[in-house]
Amino acid sequence: MASQNTPADAKRLLKALIDRGNPIAPENRINQVAAEMGLDEGEIRTDLKYAKAQGWLENAKFGHTKGWLSITPGGRAAAESQ
Repeated sequence: MASQNTPADAKRLLKALIDRGNPIAPENRINQVAAEMGLDEGEIRTDLKYAKAQGWLENAKFGHTKGWLSITPGGRAAAESQ
């Protein structure tokens, strides 16, 4: 179950990724950025699940690389509203 902070945390994470120049990144890099923000492992999983459900993150569409995620235009808009 998502906490009340999940929507805000997910948006903060997207903004942090964009600010770091990582709109497309492997999931382990996203987890690293989230941890640097002070999120714990459970919060990270919940926030990523929430962002995917909102359509803010999707599987990256290039090459044969698995585990890469891409911020969608909707995700960019959500991050900017943060």
